[in-house]
Amino acid sequence: MQFRAHRGCPGFPENTMIAFRKAVEEGFEQIETDPQYTKDGVIVLIHDIRINRTCRYADGSVIPHEILVKDLTYEELMQFDAGIAFGEEYRGARIPRLEELLELLDGKGILLDLDKKIPAEKLAPVLELTQRYDIPVEFSCGEETRIQYILSQIPNARINYDGNTREEDLQKICALVPYDQLTVWMYYDNEHFAWLTDRHKTSPENCARVKKYAKLGIANIITPSEMRNAIRWGADIVEIF
Repeated sequence: MQFRAHRGCPGFPENTMIAFRKAVEEGFEQIETDPQYTKDGVIVLIHDIRINRTCRYADGSVIPHEILVKDLTYEELMQFDAGIAFGEEYRGARIPRLEELLELLDGKGILLDLDKKIPAEKLAPVLELTQRYDIPVEFSCGEETRIQYILSQIPNARINYDGNTREEDLQKICALVPYDQLTVWMYYDNEHFAWLTDRHKTSPENCARVKKYAKLGIANIITPSEMRNAIRWGADIVEIF
């Protein structure tokens, strides 16, 4: 079983180079992150479409009005602090470029998971950039059309599928993606993901069905008992929340 770092190592400012470096130090086999474009087309790593939750002004004060990532140039984005909201010791952290993380992971054998913040029709620059580095990369997908586009560009691409997991859906996905290139993700059924439909949540039945078709990833693990269940249900990869 492997472990995936969610937006970098837990316990550090998410989607910062601080959290990514710590994930490498701690021995995570996979790192998940969220690419988005700035106004001038730079690929940066941040989960929300707004900067307000994770960022502050350089002096540490709260940003009172909504600011979207897509409305800022990269230079403008660098004026905000992405660490101080998590703790004074992280003051000065910035939202990183995808290229910074690729350079960190180059040749280390750590798998990089890119979430599906960017629509398929705008993915080309991301796909091209990842191919410059010696890094195994997985692309998050929730539907067939996105998978088909990625595989048309990179036939041996690894796919993280987190869409519907009914039998007929899994059969369609497996017809597109070879077993060794496919991981299907389920989410542990606790308060953090209570809003998800049952077809996305872990249960003995759901996990057993996924295991017939693909490697099983289980995300949103918090407690030791949840980890024991993930092991019992055959998780191949676990993501700690």
